[in-house]
Amino acid sequence: MPAPKVFIRYVVIGLSLALQPFVAHSAASQTWPQPPSQLSLDSPYGTLQVSQSDYVYEAQLQLDTKIIAPELKGLINIPYAFKQPNNQTALISVDNGLGGCSINYHWVTVSSKGYTVSPAFGSCSAQIRVRHHGQTLIMETPSLDNPTLIDEYRYDGRKISLRKRRYTVQ
Repeated sequence: MPAPKVFIRYVVIGLSLALQPFVAHSAASQTWPQPPSQLSLDSPYGTLQVSQSDYVYEAQLQLDTKIIAPELKGLINIPYAFKQPNNQTALISVDNGLGGCSINYHWVTVSSKGYTVSPAFGSCSAQIRVRHHGQTLIMETPSLDNPTLIDEYRYDGRKISLRKRRYTVQ
């Protein structure tokens, strides 16, 4: 009987050591929550959705059955949406699968007049926090240039501005 107990002890110790980097990483990344994931968003102005594709990085964003222009193509996700008085605005993440800086973001606004797509923005990171301040939509992400900074992208419905600020634990 002692042999199985020794074996189990070694397995437990081995697993503890093997999983330690993941536990440490998990604790460090708690300030960056996992963003929600959805492939379709219903609004009074139509359904914003990700098209089906045989190849995951060739999906496209569409409004009802019409492909959005300019074309957003890749592994697409709709993590956040904000309902405003005369429109609905969604944050769209696009991963082109090419490595390096493969992830970028767009704000897509749909209304009774149609839709608008913001220029691409982001720091190449899937780690994001999103909030709003009045009508301004804000996405925060770790800075690509400096790990002690946060890139804060502000969208007022017309333009995107970038503000860099010091990283603070929340």
